[in-house]
Amino acid sequence: MTPSLQQSVLDTLEWLMSLSRDGIRPEEALRRLPVLRQKYAETPIELLWEEDGFDGFVHYDALLRLPRGGTVSLSFCPARALPWPLRGVHRWSDADLVRVNGRVLKVDQAIALLDFIWEEAPLVERLLNVCLIGEALEREPIELSDAELQQAMDEFRVARRLYTAANTHSWMERHGITHRKLEQFVANQAVVARLRERVTAGRVDEAFAARNAEFDTARIARFDLPDEESARHVSNQVGSGEVGFYEAAERRFLQNTGRPAMPPRPLLQVIQRRQAPPALAAAIFAAAPNEVVGPIRTVEGYALIRVLSFTSACLDAPARVAIEEMLFAEWLTERRQAATIEWCWGNTRQTVSEFRS
Repeated sequence: MTPSLQQSVLDTLEWLMSLSRDGIRPEEALRRLPVLRQKYAETPIELLWEEDGFDGFVHYDALLRLPRGGTVSLSFCPARALPWPLRGVHRWSDADLVRVNGRVLKVDQAIALLDFIWEEAPLVERLLNVCLIGEALEREPIELSDAELQQAMDEFRVARRLYTAANTHSWMERHGITHRKLEQFVANQAVVARLRERVTAGRVDEAFAARNAEFDTARIARFDLPDEESARHVSNQVGSGEVGFYEAAERRFLQNTGRPAMPPRPLLQVIQRRQAPPALAAAIFAAAPNEVVGPIRTVEGYALIRVLSFTSACLDAPARVAIEEMLFAEWLTERRQAATIEWCWGNTRQTVSEFRS
């Protein structure tokens, strides 16, 4: 062991002891980590932690990646806690996820019930994104001011209509979340928004110039019919003037009473080109104002649409946020494609080899 490695091990152990001694939370520990990393740049250091669900005590472990291969694992356990090997011993209740009226749903049962996610890539991607975002923030932490945290909490409550303390406490009880966990969740969301701004800085104007047509909007009136035959029949009636578009929509609405198979949608809509299915967008944005288009095949059936007006895209605040989100999603996609992914449940071999987003 080289003197430099010996010193890095000793300093890292001392640092872990100070975290435990001072009761440092993970957020603050990550803010302090870059100082230690800079001191021993030739030995990458990673911080891991586990929070005790009973008393909230945080156990820290450090991994030192050796320049010539191999990893040194360090941890410190104070007198009132269990050493990390004993923390790996499972109790019978460790696999319990939720208990309802005395009936327990275990984690492996819940995972089996969610097995359909392999056909729903967006959900899988969100799980992977959490890891990738955490990795990026660990490398380059983002700190929020008290004012930013308060603003994020206010926006969170307004979005969920939690206007009073009683409403907020009721919401927390329904979701099984403590006040500290709620603050941590809101802070994490605000930090991700800041990360998104950092990743997309200086790129929004150029992206908008190249793809501004995607943000054009159309105001339309739309109703759906269940099959192609009835849709074409109604379309011919409207086209010949036998019945007006809105009269046909009213008839369809009344005919659908008591049939929950096709949930009603708003008659009047604002639709953005990039958010519409390709076939729908192509038909709408190729039409002229007041033109009736369709029937167009959709997931719900067949759509008849009257185009009311168009609005060309402009780089306003909502468009800027939308472009930031689009660029951020592309950034995450690139990192998922380059990441080493291994699921710890189900058919691990299949998940590693087949799910490469």
